[in-house]
Formats: sequence, structure tokens, C-alpha cells
Amino acid sequence: MSPSIFTNGGASAENSTTGRFTVVYSEVQTSRLNYSLPLPSVLKSSFKIVDGPLSFAVDNPGEIAELFSNPFRQLSAMLVPSESALLADQKLKIGVALSGGQAPG
Repeated sequence: MSPSIFTNGGASAENSTTGRFTVVYSEVQTSRLNYSLPLPSVLKSSFKIVDGPLSFAVDNPGEIAELFSNPFRQLSAMLVPSESALLADQKLKIGVALSGGQAPG
């Protein structure tokens, strides 16, 4: 088998910082990929996890309960500033369910 003339889609390896073929992205897409999201202020210092209200669905609770049986009607959680930090062996997993119309990108 002969070697490919165009490796990596014709893009040089040093230009690819995201592990994607950046030559196919527009300037706006590249800007979005390279944007560093700010860290929420509560995560910049010590915080604790406090139980919040039960999760609920505004519309179609039966359908939502069927689709999301594990998280539905469980306590929500809030991160609040605290003097004491989480223990080093504690891990924080955050899941977010977004709903709505079509999103850009």
C-alpha cells in the first residue's frame, strides 16, 4: 500500500491543538474551540455540597420519569462556600440535563 499524499487532512500537526482537523473549521468555530470557559466562583475555593429540593418536571412528568428514571424526583444538590474543603479522596461528579430547542454549534 502506498503512503497517503495528504496526512492529517493536509493540516500540519503543530496547528492542531484540539485533536481535530482544524482546517475544516471556520474562524468562528475555531474561536469557540479555543475559548477557555471561566471556572465558577464557588469552585475556586472550598465548598460543601448541600441537599436542595426534589427535582421535578414542569410538563409531562410521566414521560420525563420514564426517560430519566434514576435522577427523577431525587434531591438536587447545591454547592455553597465553606471553610472546610472536601476530603482529598472525595470525587465530585456533575451531570446536567439540558432541554429546549436546537442549540448553535
